[in-house]
Amino acid sequence: MSEVKRTLKEKLFIDAYVKHKGNATLAYMEISPDCKKESATVLGWRWLRKVNIKATELLDMLGANNHFLAKKLVEGLKAKKVISVIVTPPKENKSSTGDLQEAGPKDTDFIEVNDLNTRYKYLDMAYKLTDQYPTEKHKIELPKDLIIKVKLTE
Repeated sequence: MSEVKRTLKEKLFIDAYVKHKGNATLAYMEISPDCKKESATVLGWRWLRKVNIKATELLDMLGANNHFLAKKLVEGLKAKKVISVIVTPPKENKSSTGDLQEAGPKDTDFIEVNDLNTRYKYLDMAYKLTDQYPTEKHKIELPKDLIIKVKLTE
């Protein structure tokens, strides 16, 4: 991927945008301190469009590069949770989720088990990020003698 050439002011705006957690108004006010807030709101939005910063570029600036994301993904795929050893049925007014009750302050015996719900979410995200979900293909058989009439109007 080629590096985008930016002016010094554009680089400062992007740094301020990251610093202010995505607030373009505050970012513009930082690089142009004499600007009024009303003007900074419009100009910040214009500058954000002008610099055309990509999400991947922002993630890299925040240190969330591919290596970091892969590491976090592996951590999520190994997720565990602590549950009470004493199995208590869910209360009658609550619907059962089919999961064991999580440990609470009154429990004294605990075990660590795989957190399958969290692991599923991380696995789902991994498939989405790597575009590995199979595409859905639907084949529709149309009759060979089907006639479609189209009426064009001005």
